[in-house]
Amino acid sequence: MMNRVFRLALILCALLVPLLAFGQDVVKWKASIPADAKPGSNVTVSLTAKIDKGWHLYSINAVEDGPTPTSITASDPLKLSGKLDESKPLKKYDPNFKKEVEFYEDEATFTVPVTLGPDPTKESVQVLYQTCNDKKCNIPKTVDVPLSGEDAKPIVIVGEVDQAKQKGLLSFMVLAFTAGLLALTTPCVFPMIPITVSFFSKRKEGAGPRDGLKQAGAYCFGIIGAFTAVGLLISVLFGASGVQTFATNPFVNIILAAVFVLLALSLFGIFELQLPASVTNAFSPHKRTGLLAPLLMGLTFTLTSFTCTVPFVGTILVSAAKGDLLYPLVGMLAFSTAFALPFFLLALFPQYLAKLPKSGSWLEMMKGFMGFLEIAAAIKFISNADLVWGTGLISRSAFLVIWAVILICSALYLLRVIKLPKADVPEKIGPGRMVVVALTLATVVWLSLGAAGRSLGFAEAFLPPGKADGWIEDYPKAIQIARRDHKLLLIDFTGVTCTNCRLMERTVFPEPEVAKEFGNFVLTRLYTDRPQDKPNQALLLKLTNEVSMPTYVILSPDEKVLGRLEGATDVQSYLTFLRAPKRVALNH
Repeated sequence: MMNRVFRLALILCALLVPLLAFGQDVVKWKASIPADAKPGSNVTVSLTAKIDKGWHLYSINAVEDGPTPTSITASDPLKLSGKLDESKPLKKYDPNFKKEVEFYEDEATFTVPVTLGPDPTKESVQVLYQTCNDKKCNIPKTVDVPLSGEDAKPIVIVGEVDQAKQKGLLSFMVLAFTAGLLALTTPCVFPMIPITVSFFSKRKEGAGPRDGLKQAGAYCFGIIGAFTAVGLLISVLFGASGVQTFATNPFVNIILAAVFVLLALSLFGIFELQLPASVTNAFSPHKRTGLLAPLLMGLTFTLTSFTCTVPFVGTILVSAAKGDLLYPLVGMLAFSTAFALPFFLLALFPQYLAKLPKSGSWLEMMKGFMGFLEIAAAIKFISNADLVWGTGLISRSAFLVIWAVILICSALYLLRVIKLPKADVPEKIGPGRMVVVALTLATVVWLSLGAAGRSLGFAEAFLPPGKADGWIEDYPKAIQIARRDHKLLLIDFTGVTCTNCRLMERTVFPEPEVAKEFGNFVLTRLYTDRPQDKPNQALLLKLTNEVSMPTYVILSPDEKVLGRLEGATDVQSYLTFLRAPKRVALNH
């Protein structure tokens, strides 16, 4: 670590002189409105820019492949109501861009019609601009210019969680609950739907509705308890990234794989998976069903979903690592309750399904089929361990081939070619079963195309990462290149086991518009979920005060955060994030 710091210090010293003015504030902005302006009225805002000697500010007219033009935006309740105008600019050849551009020296004036809100003294406009001298350019920046005439201030980035905390505990709970519902759409959750149904369909049929309700409750309590207690405990003891490190630990993943293999073998009818009578009785002295197994299943589910839920969980656990326990505790309870609710219903469903007329043979057949799905889930955990250890035994193609073979076996099972112990598969194949077989074999063909190199879209989230062409995996080297080339730095904080990261890398990054925007950055990919990645984890926490995967950070060459984005998103939202430092105020 000391060697890294020493090398970085040398780089900083070597580049200090040319960087002294790189990001300095060379423009002083002031805004004014008529003295008799009334709330809600239409007025003209006059913006004056005082420019330091030797520097120039660019006009509002854009030039292709040229500098960032000056632009003005407004935030509620203030509204722009007309066209932006400016004083007459100079028009000369600019050696920085090797073309003729319009710019100002010493002073510039801009005017823009607005509709005032209820309190003009507390309202402001945001100005995005770029400055250059004859030899170099500053990174485009955005400032907030109050209409009251006060000095302009840099835009302060405040995340959604911080905003909710500022509004109070109730607002924070609502955000946490909403995040829990949104987390249900992440890739880690989908495999747990059939696993939950298959697990509870295997519970003893001696249980009545009341016992089924208790078992579903124990399952959800396991989810809520694990998210809340385990998350807080690990964060307090091991720091904000403790949950992420624990969830990606290769030994934890191997244990989870073993659990799913055991559950699959139980569904295959090879043996009956039961807890010791003494333990079962301790949880339910008078019932044969017991609550420990569903409770442990809930804990297991929580561990499998940590890598997808970290974008929110990691944010509030940072507060726990710093000693603030109230908001993390309330937030985790609200988040995990919303996250567990649908699975409470899924856990109840098999209890009643087993009692439906003529459902016995169909249900037994589906148990065997779902056993194959649990084997596929186990392969994912084994792949996670392989990625963290870096052994390279399970490549993307190998992973897809293994999954395809498992699905072929499941289809042969439904067709009675493969037979399992105690599995009652009817000889007559009805239309419903044929549909399942057809869909399974279609999936096999789809996986085979993926193994041959074709993108599988959303399913790419579950696959091992590919080679990071064009991305630098050394932070000091990336900073050095950004300073040399006067370019922004885009950091992709990712993980080898992160499903949301793979989803972004395989579905969003290849889009032509995104790939074009990448050309404006020095691309840096830093992994944060392996034992050797602790320096990257520390950097992520330093820059964002969060430990989410994926997190995207845009840095200036002098290492100032210009923008950040947490979690998986769609193409347009990601494009907005990439373009924000150049076009609009950074309010995400």
